[in-house]
Amino acid sequence: MKIIHVAEYASGGVATYLKNTIDFQLKDKQVSSVILLNSKSNSEEINFISHKFIHKTYKYHRSIQGIFRLLKVRSEIDKFTPDVVHFHSSFSGIIRLTYLIKPAKYKVVYCPHGWSFIQQNKGPIRKKIYEFIERCLARKTDAIINISKSEQEEAIKHNLPSSKLHLIYNSISSERKEYAVRTPFTDKKRKKLLFIGRFDAAKGLSFLLDNGKLKENGIELVVIGASVLQDQNLKYDDRNIRFLGWVDNEYIGSYMMHCDAVIVPSMWEGFGLVALEAMRAHKMVIASNVGGLPELIIDKKNGLLFKKGSAKSLNERLNEFAGMSDSAINIMGERGYDLFRQKYNRLKLNEKLLKIYSEK
Repeated sequence: MKIIHVAEYASGGVATYLKNTIDFQLKDKQVSSVILLNSKSNSEEINFISHKFIHKTYKYHRSIQGIFRLLKVRSEIDKFTPDVVHFHSSFSGIIRLTYLIKPAKYKVVYCPHGWSFIQQNKGPIRKKIYEFIERCLARKTDAIINISKSEQEEAIKHNLPSSKLHLIYNSISSERKEYAVRTPFTDKKRKKLLFIGRFDAAKGLSFLLDNGKLKENGIELVVIGASVLQDQNLKYDDRNIRFLGWVDNEYIGSYMMHCDAVIVPSMWEGFGLVALEAMRAHKMVIASNVGGLPELIIDKKNGLLFKKGSAKSLNERLNEFAGMSDSAINIMGERGYDLFRQKYNRLKLNEKLLKIYSEK
């Protein structure tokens, strides 16, 4: 089986998904080769030491011209004569428009990683347009992968074909490498909070920085990430906040070891892979109650949930976190790790994906 993964920007959660999925597929005997196609810009380095792996990049920036460039990627895909093509995110999924004119001779699989028609920063007319496009493109898609129960429910609610919908939770390896990285936190007396993600409206960092009473609650925040768009870089003159920029995903777990908790203040979210990574690292999570996050974080058991977009709810949780003892924080972290081991088994979830690839 020859598999092609196509992504727009291979960064953040999509990059983590690709690394874990491709790593598993390269080890499977029924897979002859795995090809990854993604934008050269705003993407993490993804490489595997395997004769079965091929990595190609294309020039692309998110714009009208960029969309036309994406459509041309179809010819690159066809040159490989794949058995399966797996599109990741709604932007790379635009390539499926070409199948309305020239049908695919291979299986087409699509994972939105968060439906575009539920994005909170889009108006009702634009959401309806996105919904219409997704329904049209679903006609030329063999299987649609939803990475959380909430995402699956939204797909059904917006009339995508239920026969093509499959729920496969995101997963990551239970194994993680640890590196000797210096702590990014500077004040031992303060609670240490870590944010990881890209700077855009979806991930909620601006909301956290504009509304979170960090200093008042004795909390130091470290931010790992950057913008994928040039006009969205953030700068805050605050000694309680430190920006590290992008960090290679391989080192994320090592940075997590220095924090007390990880915060995921998303405004919308397909799944919340950062939260799962935190659970693997035995860390409690403070998160908004959107998308798949409430499926990962059980309030007051392995973390704290706050109402999306509510400054009052956010600060109540930050205040609660600030008052917690080290032992209480550690207990939540251990509960999260137990849930990670029980529910998010990478082997079973990846086997399910390969089964979908193979089905006629």
